[in-house]
Amino acid sequence: MSFIPNYLSQQDPRWKDEKLGFDNAITIGSDGCALTCLTMLVNGYGFNETPSTMNQKLKAMGSGAGFLGGLIVWSGLTRAFPKIIYRDILLCRDQPAPLASINASLDAGQPLVVEIDRSPAPNLQNHWVVLYGRRGNDYLILDPWPNPPDNKESLLVGRFGQGREAAQIITAVVWYQATGTQPPPPGGGMTVRVSAAASAGLRLRSAPSTLGLLLATEPPGTLLRCLEPDASVRSKIGVTGLWLNVSDPDELTGYVAAWYVEDPNAAPPPPPPPPLNGFKVYVMQNVGSGLRLRAAPSITAAILGSLPAGTELTVLEDEAQAGVKIGQMNQWLNVREPGGKVGYVAAWYVEPAPVSTPPASSLTVFVSPQVTAGLNLRAGPLPTASVKKVLAAGTRLEVLEAEAAANAKIGVVNQWLNVREPGGETGYVAAWYVKK
Repeated sequence: MSFIPNYLSQQDPRWKDEKLGFDNAITIGSDGCALTCLTMLVNGYGFNETPSTMNQKLKAMGSGAGFLGGLIVWSGLTRAFPKIIYRDILLCRDQPAPLASINASLDAGQPLVVEIDRSPAPNLQNHWVVLYGRRGNDYLILDPWPNPPDNKESLLVGRFGQGREAAQIITAVVWYQATGTQPPPPGGGMTVRVSAAASAGLRLRSAPSTLGLLLATEPPGTLLRCLEPDASVRSKIGVTGLWLNVSDPDELTGYVAAWYVEDPNAAPPPPPPPPLNGFKVYVMQNVGSGLRLRAAPSITAAILGSLPAGTELTVLEDEAQAGVKIGQMNQWLNVREPGGKVGYVAAWYVEPAPVSTPPASSLTVFVSPQVTAGLNLRAGPLPTASVKKVLAAGTRLEVLEAEAAANAKIGVVNQWLNVREPGGETGYVAAWYVKK
């Protein structure tokens, strides 16, 4: 399957104003260069997509599968187009680009999607293009920015160099492999493909065991001919602990781990279920500088935005599992913020969405005079819940629960009252520190 150059523009009026991925603030026209590059990549192998249809296909797989907010999930392309295998990504913003590896891929007929720094000006001014061939020390590119799109050969250094060489311009490389470019091994048995999960390659061994002699390492996307009955092969694919007897393209025979191969003719896996939409949490009021929305559940992950105190967030996890994380250190929640961005927040800085407040009873209580340092008004009926306010001794509080039940709690250790303070803030106070 040879690659045929084709030209598309992210700024085409037919799709430039379409929102990109799950981000409601950016569009294909403003930030869809990577999306348009993936579209030109698959079209070069015979598909007929537009940036708009590619956007919808990646979104249909659900958050985190094709898009994370407005960011491309590179491996998601394989789910939508199983014959195009995601192999690897390399960031080289702080080092020269690996031109030897880039050249080897292009010489083998495999185009690359690369991030470039468009200008030698300070700070990264990133843009994505497709590399599909070489011209001396320069590279043929498909650039998604011009509109009308290019309709003739364009060169990377010629367009973006400004005194720089290719190794300085390229800041990231994404490798894909179209499986049709590799002929299957000889023979008549069923063919399997090394999955992208075997990112370092799949080992071909002399025996069906990790103790078998290493014969070769098969890269992701390699087609292997199976040397056992098709029914046996189908029962083993993807099963941990089972091995397949295979022949590789060089006609070496041996055994590979069946849990790292896939059927190249199988339908793509179904998309994940749609995100849950009913469970809400709020950013705590004591997060003065804002709560960071991150690309992954880690304090080292990229920051997607900052969420002000009180921001309502939709939790994209099972409610029962998410509920036990709230307020717990080192736990993270997958959420969507009001603008549509999806990411992760520290669960110890959010609180449950307030329940509807029942009509106020006629009961009022007062903060006990013995609380000289003040009484904490908390977000929940727990001593570990976040403090919303500190109430001075003598503060009058309006009780927001049934009077009979509230009366039974007043003065009782480990009981909590739902109250409203004079400023209108609601929460919970220790019932053993109030009096009527």
